[in-house]
Amino acid sequence: MSVVPFWVNKNAKWSPESASPPTKKLRLVRFAREESFPAGFAAEALSLEQIGGVVAEWSDLAKRSLEPNAFLEPGFALSAARHFPTSARPVFVAVWQEASAVHARKLMALCPVTLPGELVGDGLARVWLHKQAATATPLVDRENAHAALKTLLSWFEKNLPDVSGVVFPKLPHDGPTYAALVAAARWTGRRSRVMENHDRAIFRCGESADETFKRAGNSKTLPELRRRRRRLEELGRLEHRRISSPAEVRQATEEFLALEASGWKRNRGALLLEPSLSTFVRSATRLLASEGKCHIHRLSLDGRPIAMGIVLDSGGRSYFWKIAYDEEFRSQAPGLELAYEITKAQTSRGDVDMTDSCAIADHPMINKIWPDRETVCDLVVQARAERFRSFDAACKTESARRALRALAKRAAIRLLKRRSS
Repeated sequence: MSVVPFWVNKNAKWSPESASPPTKKLRLVRFAREESFPAGFAAEALSLEQIGGVVAEWSDLAKRSLEPNAFLEPGFALSAARHFPTSARPVFVAVWQEASAVHARKLMALCPVTLPGELVGDGLARVWLHKQAATATPLVDRENAHAALKTLLSWFEKNLPDVSGVVFPKLPHDGPTYAALVAAARWTGRRSRVMENHDRAIFRCGESADETFKRAGNSKTLPELRRRRRRLEELGRLEHRRISSPAEVRQATEEFLALEASGWKRNRGALLLEPSLSTFVRSATRLLASEGKCHIHRLSLDGRPIAMGIVLDSGGRSYFWKIAYDEEFRSQAPGLELAYEITKAQTSRGDVDMTDSCAIADHPMINKIWPDRETVCDLVVQARAERFRSFDAACKTESARRALRALAKRAAIRLLKRRSS
């Protein structure tokens, strides 16, 4: 009986060797392939150093993935993992189709995972979703999704004995990955549960920017936008550019960081104020631009940037990732003008079907101009088959934690409103 070469001492903090330690100790178990994985498939946990050695295979998987995810492209995810604190780094669980006489070993799924911290103690692992990402959709080969996900679930069961379930955050509810995960869970005798969901604005390429804005339902939006544009044009030459070449993206990234830090974020959350974040953004935009997957939109007045936005690509989908504007021109709504220009630019592209706003629910700006919605959810999948009680208990604890967090957030908002009044 062949055995997957993947085991460690139970007292070790983590394996394989040189991997970054997670926030909680793991007990990895040696297991027989026939009992766990579909024939010809195997899974392993890779450290940051090890996943960096299979970037070519990773990039190839991203091209044939069941569902795109710009935030799990190598250029983005590797940059984030390298520049964020060691304690926040994930373990990359890779599913492989083993080599045979007719094909070489092939990467079939990639899912970065973090473990519950000692203080949380809810028994749930989480697919890695750092604060700069809008979705944690794993990469799964579209032709072998079922076998790849069954292998992934088997890895969870055998290697995470203290984990009752795995949370897949901000997963498109109507997407193929969600459907495949639920089907794989059901097929292997596991439960799945949607913990939380909300609608996010998207733009489906297929109509003009004017038609989209009109369909958003506010008849005053376009006339007001044009009036403000005329005001800006009275002040100087207004120009929009879509910057895509690697050399220009590098320079535009510096302009974006400076513009964001000059506005309301200068005292709360500006990327430039946090060295690890600004280094990450520089690295990610540079690497993605080298693959034609990063575009920076620049709205300038007499050559001076007054609004900028970063758009990322993956597969046939774009992500309106970041936006910043000059608050000196706040009354002319340069951010809204830029969003209009980006909408026009996305419509003219023939390689994109949809643009994700990456926005929070009920965003005050983008929701008014992009009428279409995509529901994103946190899906929890049972890690260990037949352990229904522990899974239900973990979900109950997680629900209570989220409810408490929402209550605290509402209380903080009310307090801030009272102080400002």
